[in-house]
Amino acid sequence: MKPNKQLLIAHYTLPPAIGGVESILKPFAEVFARNGYLVTILSGAGSIEGQNIKTSLLPDLNPNSPHVREIQRVLKFGSLPEFYEYQMQNLQRRIEAEIGNIDTIIIHNIMTMPFNLMATEAFWNYILKYPNKKYYIWTHDLAWLIDEYKPNLYDRRPWSLLRTEIPNVTYVTVSEYRKRQIAELLNIPRRKIHVVPNTIKYQDFFKFEPATNIIVEALKIFSFYPIILVPARIIPRKNLERSIKVIAALRNTWPNLVGIITGMPKRENGALTEYAASLYNLVQENNLSNNLFFLGDLFERLNVPAEKNRAVVRDLYFISNLVLYLSMDEGFGLPILEAGIARTPLALSQIPVFREVAKEGALYLPLDESPEYNANRIVKYLTDNQPRSDVLYKSIIQKNNWDDLWESHLNSIFNENMSGGGGN
Repeated sequence: MKPNKQLLIAHYTLPPAIGGVESILKPFAEVFARNGYLVTILSGAGSIEGQNIKTSLLPDLNPNSPHVREIQRVLKFGSLPEFYEYQMQNLQRRIEAEIGNIDTIIIHNIMTMPFNLMATEAFWNYILKYPNKKYYIWTHDLAWLIDEYKPNLYDRRPWSLLRTEIPNVTYVTVSEYRKRQIAELLNIPRRKIHVVPNTIKYQDFFKFEPATNIIVEALKIFSFYPIILVPARIIPRKNLERSIKVIAALRNTWPNLVGIITGMPKRENGALTEYAASLYNLVQENNLSNNLFFLGDLFERLNVPAEKNRAVVRDLYFISNLVLYLSMDEGFGLPILEAGIARTPLALSQIPVFREVAKEGALYLPLDESPEYNANRIVKYLTDNQPRSDVLYKSIIQKNNWDDLWESHLNSIFNENMSGGGGN
């Protein structure tokens, strides 16, 4: 998307500096860059670069710079350092120069934490001087409510600014808990405070193959539940027709499921083999076209090289909620090891070799009962045996997903028509 708006994000430091806020700033900026913003990140140290993202450095924002550390050392004892006003006003002028004509400004934590009080006051004065810009005070923490900071906070400026409502701004915080605290501390109505939870960029955390990212994003895979992986070649002994019928039956319980069959459909003289063609027909007969995909087809549609299949399948093990493997005959069953090492629940056909390899680590499905009965066993298995970690995983993927942050939270906030850009 071609950028048509400008946005500035301010924080003390950026990676490689270590910190909770530092860790979320790159994906945070990328969300705006993907949605039409040219993003400038203003910081005291570090760098984040990317498409439509640039960093501007202002060393006096960095709490660890020698100059700022000396100022903070004196402030800690409740005194204003010599030349504080001059240095603070100089920083304010430099902030003005860096922001220029950018009219949408997000400030992370600086306005409520005491790590660089000179920067707090400089931004405060800037906001008062330019009231018609849009300001979003992103609040992760509140110094006045944290015991370790209270001994060095005083009832006068600049310390008092950390607990005073700023006019003409919108307050945003990362949890309902912090929202309640901000409302009480600053004496502002809760309805004027937005909650935008922190998110995780699963692509970076999992370190997916680029090809996996292409497929995951094309399918919007995390909007489905459960994700069912069928890691099998498309040959008759893999019994894929039963897997398709079981997935169709599971849709009665989970209408928004998705299944992925990893084998590459075989062709002879350009046409599908008889067995592969029968599977495609079965998908159509069971109205699964929007729920069940052949990985080979996705590769072809998305121009992913076939040799990436193994790497993509490896990634899919880690995000699937169930591995379904219903072969009629195997000499071992390698997917059992792969599902096990990924800690993904496993449903297997009840054949002797699978019992030998997986022992009590899987659900076994009799092949002489109906697909509906197999599906009922799976529903009970996943429902009764789902650990709390899986419940949390599902919640995070659905509610704290970087891909969905714009539509779920940011779009409504940044397109609000609020007088002066603020919430007051």
